[in-house]
Amino acid sequence: MLKVLVARLGLTNCELTLGEFFLAIARLGGFLGRKSDGLPGWQTLWRGWLRLQDMCWAADFITQSV
Repeated sequence: MLKVLVARLGLTNCELTLGEFFLAIARLGGFLGRKSDGLPGWQTLWRGWLRLQDMCWAADFITQSV
């Protein structure tokens, strides 16, 4: 999951801290991360988590079918 997340967001470091992982999941859920936005909410995190699961499922499906 971490490799898919790093590849999707174009991050350079594959070793994320817990806070960086948290914000990366939120970005998948639509969080923009502007200066005045505050922390992402549960709905944004949930949307990001579901999207990451879908991307991992697709990556797993592609690698198994080759």
